[in-house]
Amino acid sequence: MIKTLTLTAALLSTTAMSAFADGHIKNIGEVTALIPEASTAVDPAHATIDGASGDTAFPYISAMKPLATVGEVDKMSGQPLTGYPDGHSAWLIDENTVRIAYQSESYGPMSSETVAQKMATGATFTGSQVHVIDFDRNELARFLGNDKISAEIVKGSGHLYNRIFNVFGNEMKPKSEGGVWGNQTKPDGTVVDYAPKMQLKEADFFVNSFCGSWFEPANKYGAGIGFADDAYLMAEEWNIQRMFDTTEDKKVVKSEIDTHDTMGLASIVVDVKNQVAYTVPALGQTGYEKLAPLNPQHPDYVLIVASGYNHDVEPAPLKVYVGKKGVGVDGKPLPSDASERDQFLARNGLLYGKLYGLALANDKFASLGIEKVDTKEKMFDAYLTNADAPNSFDAVFAPTSYQWAGWDKGVSVRETEMLKWQDAGEQPEGHTFFVGDSKAEHPAVDPDITKTRYVQAMTYKGGLLGLDFGDMKAVFDAANGDLPANLPVKATRTVAAVDGALTIDVADKGIKHGGEGDHSTWQDGSAKTVAPDGLYWVKAADKDVLFLDEDSGNALGERKMALPLNAADMTLAEPGKGYLLAIAGGKKNPRAANKIAAYPGTFKKATSTEFSGSWNISSLIAKKSDGSFYTADELAGTGQQKINGTIALNDSTLIGVVQHKGESAGAVKEVKADQGGQLFIFSPNLPK
Repeated sequence: MIKTLTLTAALLSTTAMSAFADGHIKNIGEVTALIPEASTAVDPAHATIDGASGDTAFPYISAMKPLATVGEVDKMSGQPLTGYPDGHSAWLIDENTVRIAYQSESYGPMSSETVAQKMATGATFTGSQVHVIDFDRNELARFLGNDKISAEIVKGSGHLYNRIFNVFGNEMKPKSEGGVWGNQTKPDGTVVDYAPKMQLKEADFFVNSFCGSWFEPANKYGAGIGFADDAYLMAEEWNIQRMFDTTEDKKVVKSEIDTHDTMGLASIVVDVKNQVAYTVPALGQTGYEKLAPLNPQHPDYVLIVASGYNHDVEPAPLKVYVGKKGVGVDGKPLPSDASERDQFLARNGLLYGKLYGLALANDKFASLGIEKVDTKEKMFDAYLTNADAPNSFDAVFAPTSYQWAGWDKGVSVRETEMLKWQDAGEQPEGHTFFVGDSKAEHPAVDPDITKTRYVQAMTYKGGLLGLDFGDMKAVFDAANGDLPANLPVKATRTVAAVDGALTIDVADKGIKHGGEGDHSTWQDGSAKTVAPDGLYWVKAADKDVLFLDEDSGNALGERKMALPLNAADMTLAEPGKGYLLAIAGGKKNPRAANKIAAYPGTFKKATSTEFSGSWNISSLIAKKSDGSFYTADELAGTGQQKINGTIALNDSTLIGVVQHKGESAGAVKEVKADQGGQLFIFSPNLPK
């Protein structure tokens, strides 16, 4: 079970104890209703009973059950699960226990402060947290096939880390002892107070909006290839200028600071074994939706997709990080007496590296329908929305001149690569950064351990882009021990951002709220993906599938869908077609009209909802021919994907989350869990 639990305040424990008596506040796993729905609620029983599910006759899911719901509490400590739930992962912590981690996407005073998380040093944080819930492995394996509720198979819960280091490389300590967090600090260490109405009440500091996280096991691509340690990656997401602004009549009348002059947003990696979180300035300070490692094909390097955002400076290119392993900030072998912090970061290529942006040869823009090459314009979005443009092109990822120089040489986010993508003097020789809106959210990494590929959700205009790096070993070999000049890549427009590009098969479900047609198309009837956000690639024995989640504000219900993929070229296996898995929320949801919720008593308002990612847990609960589970040693390194790849898609088991602020009242508010949502488990049932 969990080695260390970060306990909440005594007040919360008291709240939880009183809740046990009347059931008003649920223990983890006691909420039995699902937030996801198969279709709008037509049957009165689906639309009128608080604490009951809606329509759950999912045509393309064989089974789905809730695992945990925001606002539930640990039955021993009283510690609540906070929200929204976003990035999530799973792994074994022993032969009998599956650990599921998820992070809460919380915005501090910009939404509502979560109950404080206290670190080992006494420093306290509100905002986003990374929760872990431990499940009995044998019971989890059988869970979708029986009537048990999740509370019967939960072994405990806590937080993923209990120590955290800031952008200056210092372990966080209480504010009263001089602790500082980068999102409100200048390079010289000066702390800038938030605006009067944004002052923290629950904690010393706040972490803003962890989003799509990623668990990366050691040696995932073979012995010595990829990360050297089990690691969990996440980042603060977007510019928090609102925290420093005072407004009157919706106009800013005073700003405490321009946030470009702070240290910006933290990119973080967690040493899972030792429960320590490190800010990694080499990965950037501009904020990300998700950090997801790729196969570097080489023992001396790491390659990480760094998707989404540029501290609100638009436009910017898609980005990846290249880091060299085993060296310090200067690129030289790390001394044996280096700190525990630097040893961990160096082993995993996170001290010496650069961000690389997608760039196109200057003479190739016209072939993609772009007549004027201008880094002030969103050229990439023009390409995505041009139905007549070719669906593939060759490009490179290239760096700017900026590289992080060390803990004692930190600069404001303004002085990083943030502005350089548009700078004429920073363009790669013979190329121009292929810039577009930086709202490109989840990348879906190809699980094939022999490939270096991913598909990127292009959230701003819609659409999906596949990127194949080919022979990365040759690229890194040619770098002669340093960082490469650029990374050649082949791009494939998997789904264009145009009407007609994607229609969703809803079978006999998927009716929009109000009976306004079905979810084969988006809210306005367009046949496309709108604001694709969550994206995850499953490589099963019989097919490759992208699990896609939209974040479009769809008043008629937000969509979660499955898109079968051609593994050879990252095009859709069935051109222009996907399958509806579930819907959720929507301002016109009849359940909301009747003020009911999955977690009884938590309805707040009718509003939009967002599914946000999936994760394949099949190998963790699969059994061998003799009836035994695969051991931790068998699952280590390349083991998980090798086993996942032997399991047919419809026999696979995944977890997912849904964010649902419409159910944030009642118990959710009382335990200071911020905004509602749910972690669920499901098995797909796509046509063969």
